[in-house]
Formats: sequence, structure tokens, C-alpha cells
Amino acid sequence: MPKRFAASAIASIAGLIALWNFSPTLRGQSAPLSGKASEAKWNQTPPDKSAYAGKKSAPPPRQDVSGIWDAWTEGGIEAKGALEHPALGANDRQDSVSGQPDERNILRPLPYTSAGLEALKANKPAVGIRAVPAALTNDPVDSCEPPGFPRTELFEFRVIELAQTKNQVLLLNQFYDNWRIIWTDGRDLPDASAPQRWNGYSVGKWVDDYTLVVQTSGLDERTWLDNAGRPHSGDLRVEERFHRVDYNTLELTVTINDPKMYTQPWLALNKFVLHRLPDDFDPEEFICSPSEVAEYNKAVGSPVAAPAPAK
Repeated sequence: MPKRFAASAIASIAGLIALWNFSPTLRGQSAPLSGKASEAKWNQTPPDKSAYAGKKSAPPPRQDVSGIWDAWTEGGIEAKGALEHPALGANDRQDSVSGQPDERNILRPLPYTSAGLEALKANKPAVGIRAVPAALTNDPVDSCEPPGFPRTELFEFRVIELAQTKNQVLLLNQFYDNWRIIWTDGRDLPDASAPQRWNGYSVGKWVDDYTLVVQTSGLDERTWLDNAGRPHSGDLRVEERFHRVDYNTLELTVTINDPKMYTQPWLALNKFVLHRLPDDFDPEEFICSPSEVAEYNKAVGSPVAAPAPAK
């Protein structure tokens, strides 16, 4: 449900940390497994961080990133914006409706161009230093629009599965039950005449035995980069660097390169750790359903209205 994805829209209303706490389904996904629940074979949830501590691992296989990977445990739910650049001020540690027009004074500012800053101001998130009341947000996922890439990795990053064929890496993402094809057959990315796609076009290349570098272009300009409303143009190029540390550990670095919006490339994820899950792990469904959104809105009503004009 997109209203659950817009975590701090309700957090700013009810003082909750994350909107998914309203939902039994999402609460189940956010809770660590324990006891008999951990033995279930269906609709499983990743364990908490302590389950991975001190575990020995076999060496990594050569040129192989396949497996089911847990991104949730290390903080993959990036409700306040890209993990390396959260849209928070130095003293801001909770959701609040601040309405600041730009990102001055955030912890790690981004290098916007003038066009990027203008585009940023047009996006109205319900989180972070630029948060607006929930009734005023124009976040596209609130109407079940596809989140697009790289937002699938910079917002609700929970469980992914990577599967390899002779000329592809298939990335199956729990968020929106989304999938991508990364071509590894040596082809080039298409030129600018190719139609934009929600997940773009991706090609990958092994740069050593344990590092797969993926380039993605052709991304739909209607999507946001992250939950804080960071914009991008049609010239966006995203680089993913998957590095297999050992059999059970994968590191992901995501770099944003969009000269129209940013004066230089910037890191959104930096060696973000994913833990390998058992081969029989079955992730829960995580689909945006318009009918569920309607039911949610009917149940919750309109708890926040636009602020009344000052008298």
C-alpha cells in the first residue's frame, strides 16, 4: 500500500516512526523471526542482526552473485531518503512537518545544479527537512505509480533474489514484487532514442572474480530517486557495484550520475551489506494494490488537511 510506503506522512500525524506499523502485514515483515515462526516455510521475514553476528562463512564463489539476499536487517528501509544522504537536519531525529523549500542544513548536502534545485522544489515529500502535510504530498507512489529504479533500492530495500543465466542476471525485488534483467552478454546500453522505462535498461560486467558492475540508463523521469523526493532527468545513469565479500555477504554500492540535476556524481549506498538467506527462504508479497489503498483511506479517513491560511 503506498500510504504505508509514505512512512512519515502518518508518522508526522500520529508520532509514529514508520507508517507500516499500522498494517499487520507490514508489521509482520518488520519483526524478526523467533521460535516456531522461524521454522515456517512460507511468508518468511529476515532475522534480526544478531542472527548474523560471528557466523563464519565459506569463501565467495567466482563470478557468482546468485542467492536470496537480506537488505532489511542492515537498514534497507530508507524512509528519510538515500542512506548516505538522509534529508535530515543536524538535530532532526524524528518525523516533523518542516516545509523547508530546499535542503539547506541537511547532514550531507547533495550537489544540485540550478535545474536540479528547481526540480527538487517541485517534489513535495512527506518526510525529512522539506516535509509537507500528508494532504499536500505529490509522491507518485501514493497513487500506486511504480517506484522505478533506483528507488526500489533507495527506499523499501528488503529482500532480493539474484539468479544468473549464461547472459543475464535476474534481480527479483520484494518491493512491489518487481523484477529487472541485467544483461551480461556484452551489449551496450541503448541510445537516447529508446523509450524510457520505469526500471530502465541495465547491462553488467564482471570487473574481477567477485565484483559485478551494472550500468542503468533510460529511466522514466516521473519517478523520484528516493523517498525524500530527489529528482532526476532522462540523462540519469546509475551504477551498481555488487561485490561478493564471502559466501554469505554481498556489498552494494550505488552511484548517481545525472549532470543535469547534480554537479557531480554522488553515492546513495556505499558498501551496503546484504546477508545471504537460506535457499528455501520465501519472502512475503509486497504489492501496491489500489483497492487496498481505497480501503485504507476509508478506514483512516483524512486525518490531515491542508493548513488553514493565516488570518
